[in-house]
Amino acid sequence: MNIDMSKEIKSIDSREKMIRYFDGYAAERMEELGKKSTKRPLVKSYMLEHVGDSQKQKDISMVLGMSGIITEKIDENLYRVLDTNNGNGYMGFVEVFTPRYFVFYTSQPSDIADSWVKNLVFNSPDLDHIWLSGLTFNVLWKRVIQLSKPYRYVSLLFVHESIYEIDSKANEPEHNENEYNEDQSALIDRDVAEIIERRAAKFKLVDKISVVQEKLDKLQELYSPLYAISQLRFPSPIGRGGHDFYDNGKVTNRSGDFRDHRSHILYVQRIYDELMKRTEERAWYSLDKEKVSVPGKFQKLIGAPVTIDFGEPLSKETFDYWIKSTFGRINNKFRLWGNPIVLGPTKVHVYGVDKHLWKPIFLELTNKHLIAIVPKGTCGNTIHRLICNIQKYIDPSAKAYIGDKEYKSLVDESSKEIKYGTGY
Repeated sequence: MNIDMSKEIKSIDSREKMIRYFDGYAAERMEELGKKSTKRPLVKSYMLEHVGDSQKQKDISMVLGMSGIITEKIDENLYRVLDTNNGNGYMGFVEVFTPRYFVFYTSQPSDIADSWVKNLVFNSPDLDHIWLSGLTFNVLWKRVIQLSKPYRYVSLLFVHESIYEIDSKANEPEHNENEYNEDQSALIDRDVAEIIERRAAKFKLVDKISVVQEKLDKLQELYSPLYAISQLRFPSPIGRGGHDFYDNGKVTNRSGDFRDHRSHILYVQRIYDELMKRTEERAWYSLDKEKVSVPGKFQKLIGAPVTIDFGEPLSKETFDYWIKSTFGRINNKFRLWGNPIVLGPTKVHVYGVDKHLWKPIFLELTNKHLIAIVPKGTCGNTIHRLICNIQKYIDPSAKAYIGDKEYKSLVDESSKEIKYGTGY
């Protein structure tokens, strides 16, 4: 833990001071980025989701307190974050956007901050990441085109790794797969890298918006891993640089303005919230209460299945390893628990539980699709996590539906409802 950084955070006792602190800090880092040498880490934020049911929502102090983290109130929605575990000290600030959505601001190095947030979510059923799938990013990319001048530069990171394809040494990786090193401009060729033969694609594209707009759709049709966008930069409208959004809700500030950084986070959070409402409204299964008390009427089941169709069938070996890795490990990518019921060579049913809120979810998994039945009360974030991880680790060209409604259309409709606004 950086002692000086902890002292700086401790001394901040108002929202205005926090803004000035991060504004000055971001401006200094922007100058250093121009010289290609950062002396201190960039400002980064982590978007987190809590509970949608207002009757079950907890105060942020209670949520973090269960992990031994102290929140010190600055104003109604802003808190200093003190982690007394292992002498971590002050880690940053948390802002409550709504009772359901929090954002954690920090200037800690990525390796420390990423691990801290990952462990926080893993150890807290009340919290989850914001999950921005390739399908979602493809829609947000259209919003970038609308919000930015065509001559501005945009950055996209594409990540797909078929971790469930069988190889003699294939294992689900334990490293933090979501992070792309802040100072990394090219992928490193490691002489000692283990040779594992399976499909993998990870590369970064930086070019003018007009160029990417002209080429990307054609490239995606030619090479499906390009559908698996894992990071997208929103160019800053007030200066150089921009804001890098990652698929796990992390946002790195590569601009010189913290207010602008927060405005973009708030914009994406509002889109996500609208998407969440539409997703839960369509997907949640329950009995229609209006029919229950009507004599002679059968109770009507309302809701729609979530279907994720794969572009190509999985091999039996890949399917088996996917099921084994997901339901045979406590710490799995999908954050699910259950005992698969085998119904065929490449077909299982799972009456399972989502570890976020420990709510039920019913799944049919085959080598051609995944179908999920999501009972009312199970967090809609489960759906976004499923889609995100399937695109990243199973099939980048997968298509998702809620009932007969394409998921990408839901994202598009949700994003059109939200207007971008500057200011604090």
